[in-house]
Amino acid sequence: MNRLVELEHISKAYANKSILHDVSFTIFKNQVTAILGGNGAGKSTILRIVAGLERPSSGKITYFSKGLKIGYIPERFPKHLRFTPGEYLSYVGKVSGIPDAELKKTIAHFLQRFQLDKWNRQRIMNLSKGNIQKVGIIQAILQTPELLILDEPVSGLDLHAQKELLAVIKELKEQGTSILLTYHESTVFKPIIETAYYLDKGFIAKADLTKREPIKLLEVKQIDESRVKQWDEVLYMERKADRLLLYVHVEHSDRILFRVLQLKGSIDRVITIDHTEKFNNKYI
Repeated sequence: MNRLVELEHISKAYANKSILHDVSFTIFKNQVTAILGGNGAGKSTILRIVAGLERPSSGKITYFSKGLKIGYIPERFPKHLRFTPGEYLSYVGKVSGIPDAELKKTIAHFLQRFQLDKWNRQRIMNLSKGNIQKVGIIQAILQTPELLILDEPVSGLDLHAQKELLAVIKELKEQGTSILLTYHESTVFKPIIETAYYLDKGFIAKADLTKREPIKLLEVKQIDESRVKQWDEVLYMERKADRLLLYVHVEHSDRILFRVLQLKGSIDRVITIDHTEKFNNKYI
């Protein structure tokens, strides 16, 4: 496999607080690589270093493609922008040198695809968290990048947008793009991950992709779907007749059940299910 980016013995500290310790790994061309780990593990720091937005305190990073074109989606896209989505994306595209006719067509395509076209007259600062995140995603893929970096990209996204993002990533990979991403709660990316590393307290190790996390299926009633869509712990939701079926990791099931009861909903059934390909196929 051809190397695209290589990190060797990377360490990072802020004001004498160590964030990363001797991190080494390689991003290969046309592969999907994930950095896993809990909050505060240092995942975002690694991504910013690879994107060239931060310098490591020590260690070496090598780019094997001259003038590497990188698309970067931060975990928290700036929300106080006074542009509309179209205005902002047009500005980004022009700065990137995209021809006007191509830029106009590309922006219209992605606004429609991510269901942002109906919000295109609103300023970004007035949009919901999920819609702001969609703007952040589109700005990174206006031009096909050689390396697309995504930091917790599904945060705030509805299920439709999550599926569209997964489809876009697959399309970009088919065009030769390499993907580097982090995620914490969602399983949406698991079917496409080829290499994964686990980061814990700044130390990195290769992760076992064959490990399956237990999933709980919660069958509930009398709950507004719009409320559930705001719960990041819910991996997948579907409606069957008068019931909502919520899929969550076992460690989060009690928290979700408590919220259901707080909203005066009812709980029909709670079962543990196999984390099989059938479950993963819901995202494909």
